[in-house]
Amino acid sequence: MRTTFVSTMSLWNSSKSTLDKLQSGLTKANTELTTGRYADIGLALGHKVGESLSLRQQRAEIDTLADSNSSVIQRLKTTTAALDSIRENATKFRDALAGLPMNPPVDTIKSQAGAYLSGLAGDLNTSIDGRFVFGGINTTTAPANGYANGVPASLKDLVAGAFTAPAGAGGFGFPQNDPLVSGISPADMEAFLDGPFKQIFEGPDWTAFSNASDQNIQSLISPTEKVETSTNANTAPLRQIAMAYTMIYDLGIESLSPATRNVVIAKATQILSTAVSGIIDVQASVGTAHAKAESANERMELQKSIFEERIGKLEAVDPAEAKVRVDQLMTQIQTSYSLTAQLKQLSLINYL
Repeated sequence: MRTTFVSTMSLWNSSKSTLDKLQSGLTKANTELTTGRYADIGLALGHKVGESLSLRQQRAEIDTLADSNSSVIQRLKTTTAALDSIRENATKFRDALAGLPMNPPVDTIKSQAGAYLSGLAGDLNTSIDGRFVFGGINTTTAPANGYANGVPASLKDLVAGAFTAPAGAGGFGFPQNDPLVSGISPADMEAFLDGPFKQIFEGPDWTAFSNASDQNIQSLISPTEKVETSTNANTAPLRQIAMAYTMIYDLGIESLSPATRNVVIAKATQILSTAVSGIIDVQASVGTAHAKAESANERMELQKSIFEERIGKLEAVDPAEAKVRVDQLMTQIQTSYSLTAQLKQLSLINYL
């Protein structure tokens, strides 16, 4: 006959491993009930876990692009608002110049030109979240230095240098405030405006005013689409507007003869008309990028819904079944604790 060692301690420990399993199962069931998905995806899906991870990665990429597009759209909206301001000011000043009387209030229009030139610099330095929208890819530096603030030479210095250059170099040989300004002929002024003066704004000297990059920001707005989502202060219409304002503000029109002054005013009016049309084209490009970003967001939202549906089919648990398992496990655990309590009241003598 064979006997087996029996004690109350062995009886107490008999349910311990079972209780551990029940508690582990309860934790898993509670997790599934709370999250709505399997607690252990790898164990539940087996070879299909790769498909689940791939879907989740694609959905995460869409979320990242959607967040990026929110910043892109905000930048484009801010750019459009600034361009509206620039275009409206240029239009107002053009109309004011076109409607001037035979003896115009020279001091008034010169003061207006200076104010609009300063306003242009302010609009070009528009920023959002510390990023300048007219800087091209150079978003960390203010695009416009201002008319008299360029380093090492300002736009004002360059204009003065071109004006005072010898006649052989295209200038007049004296500064804008010299009494000799009254003797400048219409033909000489027109040659100056179309030559040295124009070159300041169209050539490399423009960097005295602008710190912007010619290269605009390219943004990935969907997994398969990249578009240009910014503009910069170096575009032709913005240079032209600055040139027209400067003509009126800093070429000494108060001292010019009426005929020569009319040449300057007519040229500024013409340039502003061209620039306003150019600004509209720039706004159209910005608006197109805006529309593409919003359209991409709509498409990605649909894709995200499809991914979530497919992920749900793979990972989702039945909430009712998970609740039943939680209740069953709770009942079994409570029963196990009750039996353990009863076993603790037993002695070896009672067992025998």
